[in-house]
Amino acid sequence: MTDGGRNIPVIDFEPMKATDGVARNSMLASLRAALEVHGFMYLRNHGIAQSLVDAVFVQSRRFFSLPAEVKNRARPREKGSTRGYEGVGVQALEAGRPGDLKEIFQCGPEPARNRPNAWPEALPEFRQTLIEFLEAARASCDGLMKAIALSLGLPENYFVPFHDRTDSTLRLLHYPPLRDAPAPGQLRAGAHTDFGGMNLLFQDDEGGLEIQAPDGSWIAAPAIPGTAIVNTGDLIARWTNGQFRSSPHRVVNPSGPAASKDRYSFVLFHSPNPDAVISCLEPCQSPDNPPKFAPIAAGEHLRARAEASRRHGY
Repeated sequence: MTDGGRNIPVIDFEPMKATDGVARNSMLASLRAALEVHGFMYLRNHGIAQSLVDAVFVQSRRFFSLPAEVKNRARPREKGSTRGYEGVGVQALEAGRPGDLKEIFQCGPEPARNRPNAWPEALPEFRQTLIEFLEAARASCDGLMKAIALSLGLPENYFVPFHDRTDSTLRLLHYPPLRDAPAPGQLRAGAHTDFGGMNLLFQDDEGGLEIQAPDGSWIAAPAIPGTAIVNTGDLIARWTNGQFRSSPHRVVNPSGPAASKDRYSFVLFHSPNPDAVISCLEPCQSPDNPPKFAPIAAGEHLRARAEASRRHGY
């Protein structure tokens, strides 16, 4: 599976649907090992149609190519909300560094429970495409949570009650060309761990994503056709007592001709219900390995991490 813990594994999820218990158990073991060693994996047969993935890229490029004044009209509607557009440099994912060289658009499930989406007026197909993808990606992440449960010896549906009111977030990201020299220490996305649960990422071919290996070095994670990148965030690390990694990752600045190109990606952050209490799972603790983290409500943890990453208000 690994070369000194450096290769990010490629997992085929198709056996999850198979009646062949041997193939399914082998896949579950590989998935568990990938998330324990790396906290990341490439996933084939994730259940999302390539045509839908392509459609999201089309809509993302259309949105981010709009004039700034049009994009700014899709800023979050409520103070403290992150549903909508944020410009370059608003977020600094790595503490102590300048704002990241990216702009984003975020939305969540509809009907919205408490954080309304702020849709752009100029793109009639934008909302429909993103909501369709969000639902498909949530279903894929639900399947992954079932696989995690089985890999830990828990009932397949163990995590379902923790996600039946999930407020998942879909984030579109655009990294503009680097026309000016970045500030010292400024990256397209600073090194960080993801805040929540299970995440599903699609990226273009421009490269730049790097994952921190167990030995502390950085591994390039380019796009692999036909796959999504899956990673586990802080809440799953807490749930599993650190057994599954929440690994730092970043997007580094390109150089040479690549610096003049745009980069696009999008990710579903699939987190537990805001009031779900995350405490150490029984299979992940023992008298010799007691819980390392205090129980915490998922929403409380996510709010604290999001506020810490923000540089500017609206």
